Amino acid sequence: MTVGHAIWPDQLTDDERGWLLPGIAEPLDRAPEMLIVGGGMLGLATAAACVRGGFTSVVVVERDRLGAGASGGAAGLLMPEAHYGVDPPALVDLARLSLDAWRDLDAAWPRGVGLMDLEVAGHRQARVNPLRALARLAAGLPSVSTGVAAVGVSSDAGRIATVQTSIGEFRPANVVFATGLPPRLQGLVLEVPASEVKGHMVASNPTSMAPPEVAVEVAKVIEEGRLLVGGTLDIGDDERVVRDEVIDRMWAEIVALWPAARDVGVGYRWACFRPAHPDRLPVIDRVPSLSNAWLTSGHYKTGILNAAATGRALAEWIRSGNRPPEIAPFNVQRLLATA
Repeated sequence: MTVGHAIWPDQLTDDERGWLLPGIAEPLDRAPEMLIVGGGMLGLATAAACVRGGFTSVVVVERDRLGAGASGGAAGLLMPEAHYGVDPPALVDLARLSLDAWRDLDAAWPRGVGLMDLEVAGHRQARVNPLRALARLAAGLPSVSTGVAAVGVSSDAGRIATVQTSIGEFRPANVVFATGLPPRLQGLVLEVPASEVKGHMVASNPTSMAPPEVAVEVAKVIEEGRLLVGGTLDIGDDERVVRDEVIDRMWAEIVALWPAARDVGVGYRWACFRPAHPDRLPVIDRVPSLSNAWLTSGHYKTGILNAAATGRALAEWIRSGNRPPEIAPFNVQRLLATA
């Protein structure tokens, strides 16, 4: 989830704001080929990949508005090379595939996703306003419903038979749970360890001044010349508040690098709660013991970055029956063995 006042909603058009809260889609297919539970970036990117992959009926349900979780407060940076030498090679490889997948999606989707190019240390990277990307993805999907909470499942012969929601029952052929943290639903036995890691974000006021290169190394210049800073790793802080002392410390670091920033000042301050597994790697896998259910969870700091490749891989797996090799390292069994 996100608390405080993120900059992203204020950059949207009225149409884009409306696409984030569509309400209950009509007509609503109660027996879709694909049901996706979760309206963050992983859920909508998976839905888009399924639509592009030829699935006949794709339905997305979200209990709140789209992007109400960590997706709506993230930085939206699509920068695989920032993870090189920091994260495991398999995650970096997935991120590189995902940047390519984002570019393909931006070119192919009816309204694009609002992708913006960045040149960072000689590498062609990118970024998005995460809410704009979500809104435009949603606008091109056939069936997205908000205000619909999944509450339980029933299974039969190793398959999910029904998904119970706040608006009644669905009987999907396949289900993807893209709920940030692993789903906790009645009738679904899935004890995967996970938690949330809080991170603060700062966006400056507009400015026409150009920051020095040393400041750009720790902050990104976005629209109106604003500096985007963050996010922090506030381990052990679970309170749903923005802490001014953390924001002040973040901005003081920028001022130390660029004294003129003192006159620019902070325009937006917020915090989001990143879903994470103990090893800080995602799960992209089939739900154990269920042949028609998958989950993608715990993407930590790379959810938006890796969403396009994750969604594409899940759609391919479900369509073909074969797990794509790029997501094999992110199996759920590694966590169940130590739970």
